[in-house]
Amino acid sequence: MKVSHVISLFIAVALISVSFYFFFGKADMNQLKIADSSVKTSATQTNKQQIPTVFIHGWKGSERSFRTMFQRLQTNYDGPERAIVITVEPNGVIKSSGKITNQKIPLIQVIFASNHESMEQQADWLKNVFLVLKRDYGLKQVNVVSHSMGGKAFTCYLEQIKDPSDYPSIKKYVAIAAPFDWINGPLNDKDYTLEALKRESYLFQHRSRLPQNLNVLAIAGEMRNAVEGDGVVSCQSAFFGQYFFNRAHYQEKTVYGPNAQHSMLHENPQVDQLIAKFLWSIHPK
Repeated sequence: MKVSHVISLFIAVALISVSFYFFFGKADMNQLKIADSSVKTSATQTNKQQIPTVFIHGWKGSERSFRTMFQRLQTNYDGPERAIVITVEPNGVIKSSGKITNQKIPLIQVIFASNHESMEQQADWLKNVFLVLKRDYGLKQVNVVSHSMGGKAFTCYLEQIKDPSDYPSIKKYVAIAAPFDWINGPLNDKDYTLEALKRESYLFQHRSRLPQNLNVLAIAGEMRNAVEGDGVVSCQSAFFGQYFFNRAHYQEKTVYGPNAQHSMLHENPQVDQLIAKFLWSIHPK
């Protein structure tokens, strides 16, 4: 009799255990699958984020140089948004604020506190900037937009880095009114032959160090004619990069009219459109 009760009790416990497994065990497995699915969805959304774009101002530039361009890009296009501001102190120390979160197209602004230094000095500072972007922000690849002397400094940086793996690789580069043929400051193109400019150009002489897969868009301003260009940089100077960037990945665009003046180019909506199309394949809303 006692044995019969024990057997019955054992069977009851076994049935209850099986029931718990079917009803609650399966529920737990379903919950795990849902959680896993949400993680994948989140990862997919993250993958839709475009690589960040770094903006470098010109000689005597400041935070104001690209401020209104950022505002226009964020207002008139779907995606671009300033995420990080990096300031380079005169001693080369890097100070940064902001972070990349859910911005569709994160923008990074670089500001030189001492904004009138040589090409070589700014190139050296850019090593610190891009090292921080790789080491502290984990960025493996970026685009770059520069204005004026910022273009010479950035190109010099590319030629000076010894181990590219220490820095983010550059996918696309937009050079706005970069005086690529200047030697020791502003010059009159008519005073030099093309061969003389190449011979005296640090950037041309070290062009073999440039990445051959870099996609480049050079933008020039032309208010009245190509010789005057944007009033500061001639079209020949802005397009002198054709002699050291890989021509297979290089293109040129000219912006015309009064708003093509040197300091107005980063205030010009036409330049916004060229940047947005080339870097991100997007158009105004």
